Amino acid sequence: LNNLLQKYNAEEKDLEKRFAPIRKSLMQKESDRTRMRDTNSHEANALAEEMKHFDKDYERLREINDRVDFFVKSRKSEEMQEIARKLTHNSESIRSEEERLKSMKPEIERLKKEVEDSDRQKGIINQNLDLLKHRRKVDKLEEEIKQLTREHHGMGGKEASRKAKSAQQAIADLKEKIATQRGMREGLAGQRRVLKRKLNEEEYKDVEKRHRAKMIDYETTNLVVQDLDKYYDALDKALLRFHGIKIGEINKIIRELWTLTYKGQDITSIQIVSGQESSARANRSYNYRIVMEKGNSQMDMRGRCSAGQRVLASIVIRLALAETFCLNCGVMALDEPTTNLDHENKKGLAIALAQIIASRAAQSNFQLVVITHDEDFVSMMKNELSSQTGFTMPERYYQVSREEGHDGKFYSKISAVDWDEL
Repeated sequence: LNNLLQKYNAEEKDLEKRFAPIRKSLMQKESDRTRMRDTNSHEANALAEEMKHFDKDYERLREINDRVDFFVKSRKSEEMQEIARKLTHNSESIRSEEERLKSMKPEIERLKKEVEDSDRQKGIINQNLDLLKHRRKVDKLEEEIKQLTREHHGMGGKEASRKAKSAQQAIADLKEKIATQRGMREGLAGQRRVLKRKLNEEEYKDVEKRHRAKMIDYETTNLVVQDLDKYYDALDKALLRFHGIKIGEINKIIRELWTLTYKGQDITSIQIVSGQESSARANRSYNYRIVMEKGNSQMDMRGRCSAGQRVLASIVIRLALAETFCLNCGVMALDEPTTNLDHENKKGLAIALAQIIASRAAQSNFQLVVITHDEDFVSMMKNELSSQTGFTMPERYYQVSREEGHDGKFYSKISAVDWDEL
């Protein structure tokens, strides 16, 4: 019986050795079957989507064909020809009116010159009228002088002499005023001639049109500046609102990950707090700091937390930032994430990473790279990943070792290790 028992034990060990590669091959085949099933499912969905697009294109083409038939039956081409004839007639009318306007331009220029000449003649006439008025006054005063002189000769006396001198002085003053007015008139006439010559120069040619164009540019620029100020204010408010929303989303994810990973009782959660340093729009900046919460109390983490808490907070914050801002970037790398972490916090981090991997399994470009020397953390990751559902367990992990070559030098070696060998 002992011999039979030893024989059966030997056969059992031999069968187990033979069954190990078969079981490994079976797992490989099951993985290939799952991968091929997913590939066929994607191809079937793509073909169904192409068939839907083909049906839509066919319906659109048939609708266009029906419109063409309706257009041909409704005799729209005759109406278009009639409209074209009317357009041709209107174009000819516009051309004839333009030629008529061109022929009238010389007459318009002549009338403008007459108007300018009439204004000039009017000014000269007004000056002549003023001169006549002064001459009448002079004649009247000379007549008064003669009358006073006769009365003086007839009456005699000092009073008459005084009146005569006063009249003569008035005459002299009026003559001086007349001379002054004539000089002013000649000076104004000279200035007028100089200004007319300047207006005909290239510098002042079409000055009213150019002034109008510049005023239009100025007003348009003012309107554009006002619109840009409005757009800048709207954009600034939108950025502030976007900043607040993103900070809220990041703090929500940080709170969930911290509750999941941190196993201590001294910190309930952590969050990012931003303080605005400057109110000026162009110089606005924010001062970000990390605070820890316990109940209703908040306190800055800087200088008040352990090295493990600081490492865990750094990992949690980076995961939250990646979840918020890197939706299209599926690559996430963690280098020695368990540094200064105790056993409980390591396990919490493994649970959080396993949940992130399970939730991102449907994302085609998702890839998590963990670089660590901690084999206990790798074992925790294996256990947590095997407990998750909804995704395919990775077949192996990669181990980097250092080996001596034939030439006596040391080289790095990367080996693929099955999870079962861990």
